[in-house]
Amino acid sequence: MTSLRRPILALLALAATSASASTTSRPGNLALAAAIPASTPFDRVFACGLDAVRGTDPVTVYTDRTAFLAAIAPGYAEHDFNEIEQGTSQPINYTDGSDAWHYTIFTGAFATHPLYNGVGYISTDRVDDPVSVLTTIDDPPFTAIGANVWTSDFSLQPTSGQVVVTVLMQDGTIGTTETVDSTGPDDFRGFVANAPIAGIFVDAPEIDPPVVGESPDRWPTLDNLVIGSAAP
Repeated sequence: MTSLRRPILALLALAATSASASTTSRPGNLALAAAIPASTPFDRVFACGLDAVRGTDPVTVYTDRTAFLAAIAPGYAEHDFNEIEQGTSQPINYTDGSDAWHYTIFTGAFATHPLYNGVGYISTDRVDDPVSVLTTIDDPPFTAIGANVWTSDFSLQPTSGQVVVTVLMQDGTIGTTETVDSTGPDDFRGFVANAPIAGIFVDAPEIDPPVVGESPDRWPTLDNLVIGSAAP
């Protein structure tokens, strides 16, 4: 099997291992998302094994948006999702930036559940689904990606908890995994690599140990996505 198939295998494995036992869903639970378009490389998913964290192509993690933008080249794509309305959503496709980077935002490995978004930001319907941002192998590669990421509750309101962001590389390895102690929509993480990035996987595990009288459920939430290239 070629390494081109392995970024999606990594996504599949991460989706399977990160899902919680809960199936709590927001009001969009009756609507299933459409299949990911044929232009994405899901037909290439059939391989064995998941590579360990990469060592030869390190990923630099930024917690400050200004510092992240200073580390990437001009012409990056920045999407604030102002066009997004609250409710159930099919997978969303964008083409942005000077290099016409194409990427898809969806849930899980095969998008069998829909997104469930707030006004101007991205989230999921099912509590155990991730927000996934993925480029296709045949599209122009990018080496930088960042976004505001936080945890929300059933009502789409910011709440305490953790967000786990996993960076997937185009060669099938995991570039890095970053855990964010969420304080709200201003939380930011940016990633700059010296090799092509396949995308990111944003998960929000249940709070553990649970707090008496409080739901342990947390939903991953994303806004202000930036995709680009590392500065020369």
